[in-house]
Amino acid sequence: MQRARLLSLFLLALVVQFSAHAQESKRAAADQLKRGADRYLKGDLEGALAAYDRALTVEPNAADIYVKRGNVRHAKGDLNGALADFDQALTLDPAVVRNDRNVAEAYSRRGYLRARRLEMEPAIEDFNKALICYQGNPDYYFRRGDALLVKGSFAEAITDYNNGLSLKPDNNQASFAYASRGYAYLMRGDEAAARKDFAQSIKLNKDGKLILRFHLLFLQEQYEELQHRRQSDRQKLT
Repeated sequence: MQRARLLSLFLLALVVQFSAHAQESKRAAADQLKRGADRYLKGDLEGALAAYDRALTVEPNAADIYVKRGNVRHAKGDLNGALADFDQALTLDPAVVRNDRNVAEAYSRRGYLRARRLEMEPAIEDFNKALICYQGNPDYYFRRGDALLVKGSFAEAITDYNNGLSLKPDNNQASFAYASRGYAYLMRGDEAAARKDFAQSIKLNKDGKLILRFHLLFLQEQYEELQHRRQSDRQKLT
C-alpha cells in the first residue's frame, strides 16, 4: 500500500514537472515569435530568422513557425530554403497555409522556373501545392495547365484552363488561357473548339497577336523538346 502511494506521488510529481516545462517552453517560443515579428517589421531579416530558429528549437512541430521562418527566407531571396519550410508546414498541418497567398506564390514561382527547364513533374507538383494554399489566383491553374499541356496531358490541361477562366481573369490573362486551351484542343483533334478559342483569344487581345503567337510557338517547342528527350531516353534503354 505504501509503495503504491509513493509511486502515485512520484508519477504526479513527474506530470507536474512536465506540465511546468511545457508551459515554460511555450512562453519561450512565444517570446521568440514576438521578437521575430518585431525584427521582421523593422527589416532586420537576420534577427527575425535567428528568433524563429530559436522558436523552432523549442517548438519543433509548430507548423505556423515554419511558415513565418519561410516568409523571412523568401524575403531574403532564399526560395529553396523558404519552400523547405513551407513543405514542413504542409506536412505538419496543411490548414496553416490555406489561403496564404505568399506561400502559394512561392510555390508557383518555383513551379514556373521548373517548367521553363522542362522539369514538368516537379513543376506540376509545385503548382498543386500552390493551389492547396490558395485557389483564387487563375494564374496557378493556367501555369499548371501549360505544364500539363507540354507533358501531353491535354484533357487535364483543358480542365485547368476551364477552372482558371471560371475565376474571371482580366482580358490579358484570359487571352493567353484561350490560346493555350485552343492549342490543347488542336492536339486532341478538336479543330472546331480550337478555332473558337483562338478567335476568342485574339478578340480579347487584339494588340497582342504577335505575343500570343510567340506564346503558342514556345509551348509547341517545349512539347516537341520534351517528346524528343523522352524518345532519346527510351532509345538509351534499348
